[in-house]
This record gives sequence, C-alpha cells and structure tokens, in this order.
Amino acid sequence: MNKVWFWGLALGAMVGCGGGPEAPETPVQEPTSQTEKTAAEVAVDERVKRLVASEFPTLTNENASDFLTEWGNTVEEDHVVMDTKHGRIVVELFKNVPVHRANFLYKVHRRYFDPAEFTRVVPDFVVQGGNSEEERPQQLRFLIGQHTLPAEFDPEHIHTRGALAMSRSYNDNPDKRSSGYDFYIVTGRKIGPQELGKVQRDRGVNYTAAQAQAYAKEGGAPHLDGEHTVFGRVVEGMEVVDKLAATPRDDSDWPLTRLEVRMDWADDSFRN
Repeated sequence: MNKVWFWGLALGAMVGCGGGPEAPETPVQEPTSQTEKTAAEVAVDERVKRLVASEFPTLTNENASDFLTEWGNTVEEDHVVMDTKHGRIVVELFKNVPVHRANFLYKVHRRYFDPAEFTRVVPDFVVQGGNSEEERPQQLRFLIGQHTLPAEFDPEHIHTRGALAMSRSYNDNPDKRSSGYDFYIVTGRKIGPQELGKVQRDRGVNYTAAQAQAYAKEGGAPHLDGEHTVFGRVVEGMEVVDKLAATPRDDSDWPLTRLEVRMDWADDSFRN
C-alpha cells in the first residue's frame, strides 16, 4: 500500500519537567505522497474541468487570499461537522482568522473532504488529516488549485487541547505559509510552568495567565505556537479525537486502519 509520508525536518524533542520522556512532537508538516501526481499526470475529464472553471477560479498563491476573503464574507456559518467511525466532531472557526476560515469552509463546500482521511495519529500530540492515498484528493487539488495561505497568527489563538490548525511545509517557507488542504487537531499533553517558561524564552512568546493555566490543566503543544496558524477549535467531540489519536499506528504514525472523515457545514442550507 502506498502511503503519504510526513517526515523531513524534525524539531528538537521537548523534555518535560522533571526529566520526563522525550515527546514525539515532530513538525506538523504538509504531507507529500510517494505517488503524488503532477498536474499533467492527473487524469481529470476535460469537460468537468471546464464546468468547474466556469463557476470557480483555479486557486493560486496569487489569487487565493483575495478570492477566499471575498467568498468568506458572503458566508455566515462558522461551524463544521466532521463525521468519523468513532462519532462526530464539531469545530468552530474563528472569524478573526478570515482567510483560513474561508478556506476551510470553501473546501467543505467543494466537497474536498468527502471523504478525506486522518493520515497521522500521535497520542498526546495531534491527529492530522486532509490528504489521502486515494487518487480523488489529488484530482480535486488539481481542479480547485494548488495553493498555500498566508500565515494569520493571533496571540489569542494558541495550540491548547482541541485547537484546529493548518499544516505547512518547513522547506523554503520563511513566511510560514499554510497548506491549503492539510489540517490537524491538537490533543496535546499537560505543560508545566517550567517547560512553558522555556518555550516562552526560546520562541519569544508571552502567554497570559489564563493561557498558561490552560496549558497546565488541559494540555496542548505550545512549541507549535507561532509556527502554524490556529483558526478554530473543537467545541464537541474531543472524546472522538482522543479515540482517533489512540488508533494503532506504524513507525511513521500512519494509522493501521483507515480513518475516514466526511465534513459538512453545521448549517447545510447552502446545498438547497
């Protein structure tokens, strides 16, 4: 079975307070596929391409932000439902992260996530999805457009448990632009004051007392703050996320059983 591989650049492992074990917290990178096809190799019916292009532009790094911002301003919905084998997850999208919010809603609208897969599961860290070893996602990426998103960092939105964020490439990406398709949800682990203090010193971030308390009581992955854009949070179904994260996996954190996910807006009236 061909797989989507995630590894390239590894962050230094973080060590918990009191000399705890090293955490398997490698970067949440945009995955690449060993069998990923170029645009010329993806077999997509020409008639379908013309029909799609007549309603939606092909997104690029040059036009994606403007198009998504304008499109997102016409959409009031801020919640997405994710249906999995273990149950339902509901996420809230933040309006003050407008491009990422609109991008996620747009991909749901275009049925990109029908279905998608969770392709990386790491207990006490993240579950990552949005890609697949199937051909359909590669075809849809070609139809919708290969593009990235500008970083939209907000100090209010951090990687506490339940955070929804986008993956990104760590290669030749000084602006930390996000993937347009690959996302993750944080499960995380509890972070004590000593470890959080080290994160603040090393990364030049300052957490409020409430944020520090959230990391201590709920957990998270603070070393990802300022590296990936957080654009939403789980408001229902974290127990489902935990079940996904506990799925047996191989040495590359690929789940040994298929973890399919299908998404829809919480208000699906737009499909009438």
